Amino acid sequence: MAERPAVRRVSGPADAEAFAGSVIATVAVLERVLGEETALLKASRIGDASVLAQAKTDAARNYVHALEAVKANGVALARWAPAAVAKLKLAQARLTAAVELNLMVLATARSVSEGIIRSLAREVEAPRTLTTYGAGGRGTAPARATAPPLIVSRSL
Repeated sequence: MAERPAVRRVSGPADAEAFAGSVIATVAVLERVLGEETALLKASRIGDASVLAQAKTDAARNYVHALEAVKANGVALARWAPAAVAKLKLAQARLTAAVELNLMVLATARSVSEGIIRSLAREVEAPRTLTTYGAGGRGTAPARATAPPLIVSRSL
């Protein structure tokens, strides 16, 4: 497990502005990755979206570290860079909207996938009987037809 970086301390107005800018950039990276993933999922390109998993993990980790630093420097930021704090709040609001949309699209994709699997399972499990007639036109005992094997492709 990676070691956590030390929390950065803001030491003046210029440092506060630079710090807020770096946090906003970190938020923007996470927002961009989530937007890409959401767009790919909406286009049903699940395999392409899964490639973004590591980038999403890294961006989320960087965001959490930045958030910890913002919490540790909240008073200094408010005192030395109030305009930057307002920009941070706007960036956070955009990120929140991106996360909510991403979660909705992920839930929809999961629901659709589960529905497809359930439908396939019902088809495979459905009784398949052949109705045949024997001599004299009498029905014979139904023979159970074997179901074809179920093949699931993991690459969509």
